[in-house]
Amino acid sequence: MRARMTRNRSILSRISPLVDLALSLCCAYIAPELTNWISPFIGWQAQKGFNLITTTPFVVGVAVAAVPVVLRLVGFYHRGNLQRTASAVRQLFAFFVYYLCAIAIYQATRGQGDYYYINHTILVCLITILLALFLRFHLFRWLQLHTTNGRNHLRSVLLAGSQEDIDNGWNQLPQHWLRSAHVAGRAIAGESTEQDIQRIIEENHVEQLFLFGGLDAYEANKTAVSLCELQGIDVYIILRDDHSISLRANIAEIDDSKALILSSTPVYSWARLFKSVMDRVLAFFAIIGTSPLWLIAAIGIRISDPNGPIFYRQMRSGLHGKPFAMWKFRSMYADADKRLDEIKAKYGNEMDGPIFKLTNDPRIFKFGHFIRKTSIDELPQLINILMGEMSIVGPRPLPTYETNQFPDIWNRRRLSVKPGLTCYWQVEDRSDNTEFSTMVNKDLKYIDNWSLWVDCMLVLRTIPAVLFGKGAK
Repeated sequence: MRARMTRNRSILSRISPLVDLALSLCCAYIAPELTNWISPFIGWQAQKGFNLITTTPFVVGVAVAAVPVVLRLVGFYHRGNLQRTASAVRQLFAFFVYYLCAIAIYQATRGQGDYYYINHTILVCLITILLALFLRFHLFRWLQLHTTNGRNHLRSVLLAGSQEDIDNGWNQLPQHWLRSAHVAGRAIAGESTEQDIQRIIEENHVEQLFLFGGLDAYEANKTAVSLCELQGIDVYIILRDDHSISLRANIAEIDDSKALILSSTPVYSWARLFKSVMDRVLAFFAIIGTSPLWLIAAIGIRISDPNGPIFYRQMRSGLHGKPFAMWKFRSMYADADKRLDEIKAKYGNEMDGPIFKLTNDPRIFKFGHFIRKTSIDELPQLINILMGEMSIVGPRPLPTYETNQFPDIWNRRRLSVKPGLTCYWQVEDRSDNTEFSTMVNKDLKYIDNWSLWVDCMLVLRTIPAVLFGKGAK
């Protein structure tokens, strides 16, 4: 009975994409009628006889078929309907934004349609799909949480590790995990024999093994892990608090061998490939779109300090610390680098750690303050993005000499992804915060929680930060 209920929960998770696909198709079908019904109440003109599916069958078919794919992209299926409601709402909102962007691009490329009211129908269709998905999520979540009443309906789990690690680790797991599990027994490192562990597995029909103590506990509990592996029982290795919360596991095949990859950076996926492609595409169009600003900057720099070049190249630390030449519009006098030690000695440093920041730095000429305040000086970095050395979003690249002065080795984890034009520190602090550790922690926050949605939000937040010159000096 217990195994059957577990299969039922698994079935709910597996059929969720199919159910969402069917719901989306139904919403697309009823959207025209629903639009006509609400039109009189909000001042829209109804259009009898219009049907979204028959008007653009290929487009609607592709859009509906992509619904489960986009939902998986935003993480809607990652926790099998057991994520918090607030997380589900954020994921559905991201899904909504992606579709709005795709529709806008499609309509921009095809020109004006024959039906001005088609936008109303599309909007109603999307909102109806959102509501349907939200209701489906809540129904499946309720079913999964409420079909675990009674011991016969619980997952049978075996706990392994030291007594202390098990006691501390098990109670820290989410409540819905604890409520849906029956602890069949414990495999204590150094105490439980192979026969004891196998007896627990057979008598209680164990389905999962939870190993506490992190990766260090693997060798001490190898007997329990091996028994579960041989019998097809899933093994969960619960990481300690001092392990990176972003540690991800992946299996790679190297000819006939297999390797377990433990990564604390976003794993390579089609999402990262999409990010890389879009970085170059957006950089190309951004260079074209901002070309008048490049001309203004060049003229202003040449008038302000005719003795120096228009562009400034400095060696910065890129991916994994590899040096690259980063481009900027020059905002300082030509001898600025030679005067750095003199300025530090005379005025000090407003930032702690290896980074140097100074309000009203005397090395900056007047027009330089303007292009810094408006972030125009950063535009040439679009060339670095086009060359694949930087990304639109990522930790800001630091000069190599500042990277070499990192106070702690863990600070170097900010080098594990490509540097970018904007990041959390750029939109939230910039020069308003003088703590180096705060900047590093914000960079690690980005790395640990990266997604395409996070990139989109940071780009959108960068716009007002640039317009209002937040923290720029």
